[in-house]
Amino acid sequence: MNKYIAPDSGVRYEPPKQGLERRRSCTDIPCCFIFLIFILLFVVLSIFAFQEGDPKQLLHPTDSQGNLCGSGKFPDRPYVYFFDWTKCIKSLNFASNMLKGRPFVCPTTQVCVQQCPSQSAYYQFNNYQTYRVCTYDVTTNNTNNVQLVRDGKCAPYVLASKPLFGRCIPETLENLVNDFIQVPNNNNVSQNLTDSNGEVLTRAKLEQGVKYLVDLLNLKQVGAFLVEDLTTSWKYILIALAFAAIISFIWIVVMRWLAKPVVWLGILLFIFMLAIVTGLSFYEFDQLRKKNDNQIITEFKFVADANYYRGLPITWLVLGILLSILLIISILVFLALLKRLRIALAILKEASKAVGYNFFSLFWPFIPFLLQIGIFVYWAVVAIYLSTAGKPIYRIVYNETLANTTNVQLGDICDPKKWNNTNGSNGQCVFWEYGYDPQIDLDSVLNGTGTHFKSFIIFVNEHQWLPQVFSVFMLFWLTAFVIGFSQLVLAGIYARYYWDRERFGVPCSSLLASLFRALIFHLGTIAFGALVIAIVKLIRGILEYIEEKIKDKTGIIARCLFCCCRCCLFCLEKFLKFLNRNAYIITAIYGTGFFTSARRAFHLIVSNPLRLLVIDKVCDFLIFLGKLCVTAGIGILAFFFFTHRIAQAEKYVPELHYYFVPLLLIIIGTYIIATCFFSVYSMAVDTLFICAIQDIQLHESNKDHQLMMPKGLKKVFRVQDK
Repeated sequence: MNKYIAPDSGVRYEPPKQGLERRRSCTDIPCCFIFLIFILLFVVLSIFAFQEGDPKQLLHPTDSQGNLCGSGKFPDRPYVYFFDWTKCIKSLNFASNMLKGRPFVCPTTQVCVQQCPSQSAYYQFNNYQTYRVCTYDVTTNNTNNVQLVRDGKCAPYVLASKPLFGRCIPETLENLVNDFIQVPNNNNVSQNLTDSNGEVLTRAKLEQGVKYLVDLLNLKQVGAFLVEDLTTSWKYILIALAFAAIISFIWIVVMRWLAKPVVWLGILLFIFMLAIVTGLSFYEFDQLRKKNDNQIITEFKFVADANYYRGLPITWLVLGILLSILLIISILVFLALLKRLRIALAILKEASKAVGYNFFSLFWPFIPFLLQIGIFVYWAVVAIYLSTAGKPIYRIVYNETLANTTNVQLGDICDPKKWNNTNGSNGQCVFWEYGYDPQIDLDSVLNGTGTHFKSFIIFVNEHQWLPQVFSVFMLFWLTAFVIGFSQLVLAGIYARYYWDRERFGVPCSSLLASLFRALIFHLGTIAFGALVIAIVKLIRGILEYIEEKIKDKTGIIARCLFCCCRCCLFCLEKFLKFLNRNAYIITAIYGTGFFTSARRAFHLIVSNPLRLLVIDKVCDFLIFLGKLCVTAGIGILAFFFFTHRIAQAEKYVPELHYYFVPLLLIIIGTYIIATCFFSVYSMAVDTLFICAIQDIQLHESNKDHQLMMPKGLKKVFRVQDK
């Protein structure tokens, strides 16, 4: 087999046409086996998560014993009631290392109830028997309320409450006329209530005890509004995304015959729409400023309601200034790259012809896109189950060290069945969370667990960080693998188009042939390249996690070092993705392994830096503009629709709490869909570019080699047959 030597390199190249035609063998087999083993381990971890986890923990509140209210033992008791809210004040003094990530812990008895109390009562009054809240072992026949309260079996007072995300929150705060919590006594005279410590229950204490939980649940309420908006507008989101897919498809099809006009149209549309959005921002600013008596800043505060910021003049002023800067920069970039734009347009025209030869390749990106969605959904489900896997963990709670012979301290693991508070302190052994902790006596909590999982649970208990890290790593690896697989398939199509157009064959058959080669011979190579990307991503994630954990304990120098490390890893990841992309093209041509392909790709990059980094990146930028045009167009239409600015569609606009929810989803979804379509062109450009560079090198090193590039590319690279 003939081989040519690239000039000034010493690197031998097999003629690409022979590489495409020769019989191939499997590449990077060890990495393929390692990849399969890791997938098998991920499946085992998934089975463990599905068996041990319970997502209901995220939806239902828990009582003091770890029971889920509204599920399990108490399906008819969906709400949880707190015996003494004043004890929740003490939980606010917990150190963060004792909370161990828990946002709220209240050291008072909590029980599941069928409904929240409708009236307030006190254990010394007659109406207490009707409205009292007690533990599950107290029956209606037990009427010794004084003793039950002393034993902690019943709440000393009951407050009229309303449910808020499964928690009974006192509604007394809204109706108080003085600072004391009062209820009618047996003589129908208002009397002050006292808490479990015999102290007068005041509004200040109750507010302080309830405040943190209410604030926490208000955030959940915002989340509930977001979910409600999503369920209300999902039909409109799907319609917009379908429309985006149609527009993207039409754009790509038109580029087959009108590549240059369409690209120039995209550039002009981008500038035009950016100018429109900039003008709209300043128009909104001017209108709001006039309403506020020409005042730009009246009152500013941080709130969860996005509509508040929409009504501020300063919001639109800042947005208008930022968009103006972006508009000026875009115009200057276009003027500076005007000459390079002409060359890039010629390459895009040839890429359009290549795509036109295999029209079915336009639909190929949907397959890896659906695979990535499936991988992410599966990983998210596993992560949810994994985060809720475990047994009930009980800890000692209160804001003091328990002075006893065992030196038990706040936050220590405890067993509620063995807990005996005889030291005179107010410490309690309460449910903390579901999970595994090194202090847990596994022999006592693994009863009923399958024997084949017992050793695995013990391993997880000793290395709690490992399952989460492993699942994230597999997410990175699998998604990078799917992307690499898609790139290799497309590279095989367009490489055959370049080197063997006469035998290109039926368009559908070329796609199937490239798919067959990737599946049978090169899964190991794809897994190898994806592994490199996944490792870098994992290191970045770990670094960001460490930075987040210690950000309050580090100085400026440490933060700068973290920032530099993150920047370096980001650049490394981008370069490796770029190298992998070109390595897959080499693999598609020659059928070589990852190291060989990466070495050849790196040689091409180093030997042709200006051609590759300028012309190729200008093409990528033009393709990116096409995606932005589609995204901006759909986004502007969605904005006008959801803000009631299209009179003809007024009756179809749904009522939403936050209109930006469907708007953001439409914009993100449109960009992803446009990326799927335009990725075909991007891969065609890169493949043709690599093939053209190799064609030139072969032509320069061997006078008998005839250039295979089309006439349009010969003009771009200014080469001719000898």
